[in-house]
Amino acid sequence: MIALAQRAADLIQKHRNDSVSVISHMDADGVCSAAIISKALDRMNVEHRVKFVRMIYRDTLDTIDPSDLTIFTDLGSSQLQNVKQKFNGADVIIADHHSPDAAEGWSELAHLNAHLCGLDGVHEVSGAGISYTIAKTLDKRNVDLSALAMVGAIGDIQNAWGKLRGYNRQILDDGLKSGLLSCNTDLLLYGRHTRPIFRALESFSDPPIPGVSNSTAGCITLLKDLDIPFRNGTDWRRPIDLTDDEKKRLATELIARAFMHVPEELVKYVPGLVIGETYTLTKEGERSMLRDVDEFSTCINSTARHEQPLIGFEICKGDRKVYYRAMLNLLRYHRRCIADGMGFIEQEGLMRTPRGLVQYFDATGVLKETFVGTIANLALGHKSCDPYKPIVGLVRERGVAKISARCSKLLFLKGLDLASAIRNAARAVGGEGGGHAVACGAQVEEEKIQDFLCKFEDEIATELGQPSIPQT
Repeated sequence: MIALAQRAADLIQKHRNDSVSVISHMDADGVCSAAIISKALDRMNVEHRVKFVRMIYRDTLDTIDPSDLTIFTDLGSSQLQNVKQKFNGADVIIADHHSPDAAEGWSELAHLNAHLCGLDGVHEVSGAGISYTIAKTLDKRNVDLSALAMVGAIGDIQNAWGKLRGYNRQILDDGLKSGLLSCNTDLLLYGRHTRPIFRALESFSDPPIPGVSNSTAGCITLLKDLDIPFRNGTDWRRPIDLTDDEKKRLATELIARAFMHVPEELVKYVPGLVIGETYTLTKEGERSMLRDVDEFSTCINSTARHEQPLIGFEICKGDRKVYYRAMLNLLRYHRRCIADGMGFIEQEGLMRTPRGLVQYFDATGVLKETFVGTIANLALGHKSCDPYKPIVGLVRERGVAKISARCSKLLFLKGLDLASAIRNAARAVGGEGGGHAVACGAQVEEEKIQDFLCKFEDEIATELGQPSIPQT
């Protein structure tokens, strides 16, 4: 990896007085990846521009013109043939962690990819981690960017086993040594520093906790039964305010309840989804939404989902004034969109593919294509949804279906790889797809939606070890 990172660093040095572009994925990991490279370039006084895209589809590349040096972060590897067709002959860096295509005969390419370095890009390093490696190779003082690499890794759910693994731990160690991060074992409740305990419990749905998930009354009753006060005078107590004994009692009860609901073959994964490592950005405010790495990543992801990734990008680069206030305003809008989206799921329900292995909804005219994945993820915790089956959301626009797929962490831990399934299904009907094992996307022609869903279901059946049905 060091040799490949050095080749990328040498290309940046070569073009420090030329036109440089950074093209990145429009999600939390992609925004962090771009911010890491951009900060490193700023420190070298290298002028550059940044552009975010949902995916490197063929039509997306038509909107991107080569610079003297083009740097792709958190994307490009799995669409390498598309990129090569447009950029062959130009100097290009790809810093990615997705499974790569082959690209023989492209001498101008510096391709730093986890899989080409003997690392698992699903488990061991994110796109932000790869970008951090280049930044650190450029200048050892960029070690402070390790914190952003952790935000990217958590944004890509690389802590699904209850802690970070592989190369991520080396990056974490850099963050710990620099004093920017702290790491502790705790309850894995979202909003540890910002939400009342009962609200954090209410949103915990992976795995589902009977009588707790999505139930305010159930959460309050649980806390009362466990003799855990949820107020401290006039203030709401947050998860971070719980004593060690209270955390142990709460964790024991959550695990016990989850055991009653989770399929037997998935029971062994439950404790690691309730208790695990938590990561804190020590320089952020005590009650800031950016103090917890998980919450930071969600904030950045929300800016991307509303097609405002530059807001998240500037926050990652250090803005805590104008762009931070813009993010807070966007989060209020984000919550309203979530309410509208979940209202749509409540009213319309979910449809099932022929064998019932995949559930899906068509949100055309209701949701933006960039937001349908967020609702698909939240719908996994809805009463109408089976959390142990993948869910697909789609939006039809100008003859093309934009598709997002999600699955629970439990299915991911069992070995399901949605990215492989959606890529194969999309290609089978002439479309394109890819992404992560738990969150991915595709686009296909509108009239091929049903064919795609059937192919996708077949891919899921194969991954789950179920027999395929002969085509008639």
